[in-house]
Amino acid sequence: MVIVGMLILGLGSFAWDSYFGPDPEVPVASVDGEKITSNEFQREYQRQKSRLQAMAGGVDFSRLVPDETQFKLNILNQLVDQELLLQSAVDSGFRVSDQLLSQQIRSFEAFQSDGQFDPALYQQWLGQNFYSPGAFEDMLRSNVMVQQYRYGIVATAWSSEQERNVILQKQEQQRDIGYIQVKATDYVDTISVTDEKIKGYYDSNADRFATPEQVSIEYLELSIDDLSKDVDVDEDALKELYEEKKSDFGLPEQRRTRHILLETIADTSEEGLISVRKRAEDLVAKIRAGDSFETLASDYSDDIGSSKGGGDLGFLVRDSMLDTAFADAAFALKKGEVSDPVKTAYGFHVIKLEDIKAGDSKSFAEVHDQLAENYRQQRAEEAFFEQGEILANISFENPDSLAPVAEELGLAVKSTPLFTDDMGSGIATEDKIRLLAFSDDVLRLGNNSEPVELDGGKLIVLRTKEHKESAIRPYDEVKGEIATYLRREQAEEKAATEGEAILQQLIDGADVKALVKEKKLQWQRPGKLKRKNVDLDVDILIEAFRLSRPEEGETNYGSLKLVSGDYAVVALFAVEDGDIAAGEEEQKQTIKLNRERFYGGSELLGAISDLHKGVEVRQYLENL
Repeated sequence: MVIVGMLILGLGSFAWDSYFGPDPEVPVASVDGEKITSNEFQREYQRQKSRLQAMAGGVDFSRLVPDETQFKLNILNQLVDQELLLQSAVDSGFRVSDQLLSQQIRSFEAFQSDGQFDPALYQQWLGQNFYSPGAFEDMLRSNVMVQQYRYGIVATAWSSEQERNVILQKQEQQRDIGYIQVKATDYVDTISVTDEKIKGYYDSNADRFATPEQVSIEYLELSIDDLSKDVDVDEDALKELYEEKKSDFGLPEQRRTRHILLETIADTSEEGLISVRKRAEDLVAKIRAGDSFETLASDYSDDIGSSKGGGDLGFLVRDSMLDTAFADAAFALKKGEVSDPVKTAYGFHVIKLEDIKAGDSKSFAEVHDQLAENYRQQRAEEAFFEQGEILANISFENPDSLAPVAEELGLAVKSTPLFTDDMGSGIATEDKIRLLAFSDDVLRLGNNSEPVELDGGKLIVLRTKEHKESAIRPYDEVKGEIATYLRREQAEEKAATEGEAILQQLIDGADVKALVKEKKLQWQRPGKLKRKNVDLDVDILIEAFRLSRPEEGETNYGSLKLVSGDYAVVALFAVEDGDIAAGEEEQKQTIKLNRERFYGGSELLGAISDLHKGVEVRQYLENL
């Protein structure tokens, strides 16, 4: 459910690629002859791209993934592994019942209205994401099957109580420490640097004082949102649309059914099919003679998910019944009737109709605003693609100006302040924009850029407005900065030298309190600390837990340079392991789950590695 839920969230940007992308049936890989298509790859690519951007708060994708080629290759390898697991699951006899699949679909929030499954939302989503009901259900069935198979491997992992106790002891361990911090700032005022040293540093490191190359751009922005604001709603068109889609607005008829499934498999012989049909007919005869449908379902049905409930499938609409033959039979019955055996891809079903809920539809007035919004969006998308072609063609035919295309499409020419190739404001925060702005075609040759699509349904064409070359800042301008840097650098060196001297004196047996008094420093004694302490500099804490356990009555010492440039000498007096008996049950359970998750993941990787052996896998990277 997690995988498919993420899939639902990740397909919103698939439309543009569907218009201009590669042939969806071109293979990007094959696993034992079963191809993975470009369509499948693009869906997974868009899902993972959207997930990463959502996690990062909408940060541009190219900033999150600098190496897109490797990102695509990782996705392809994941799809290959998924196909290997699916093939192994099928070979191992894994199956997903119609009832379970129906429950999965009905449970997705994207398909619900007021907490109830809404067939109209389901059909709308399928259309928006270029799925037929059968294709989506096949994909979902495969995902659920693979998840079951993966769980069957991962769930076998276990960790020993002894291992968990050791981890708990380490996690809750306390260390009795003290430390001395030698501050670099105490030495800054004692250091002077000559003009000769400053000038020498400037001459040797001139590139450090270069101002970055900068550009500003002017650009045109074609936006679906802007286009939708200009769409005049045709009320007659809305009424026609309402009549066409009337069945989608509201609740369709629902039927509560029970069934008994006598399963068959793809290679069941003709004689076997006849035998299973005969068993189904015998059950029908018994039911019609008065035997309990619920009891027979419990005793004979191969649908594990529903058999314990007497074959009850609950209330279903026609579109959520995942086999046409089953749906036709269920909707042909009268309340209380039992069907003749119905053949589907899974076997023979005996169906009983328990109850009927009549459907109802929302009025035109109730759905008017939704229809109007959909109408505007549809017209805006059509105009977006039409005007996008015009934008591309005219800007290419007139490479030295944006004016012709701006006039043709009625767009305003916008501009930005100066920005660098790695930082900008406004539209220049987009990595794609900066990459184009600094490209040879735009910056060196002075041409309009090719159109670039941004998230949110925007298409941009840009050209250079102003260009500033990189330049070395004058010596007099940076002299003070260099002097400050050199003083700080030497101060940090002096702090480190003093810190190392203190460390050696303590190792040689010097009294720490007398030593800090002599050096006019402070002896910090925080006492017993755990690994998760947040009141102490994290680097000092790490050093304290890196030191080896001291002998009784002894002290171990360590030292390190801090991020601030200061130097610290750390003393470890004692180590006290966590109390296993005092550990909270929730904490122990978390450790157990984490270790078993780790081992389960390792076993899954091992299983996938084994599945690769002896299987022909081909990848067609040129089709990515």
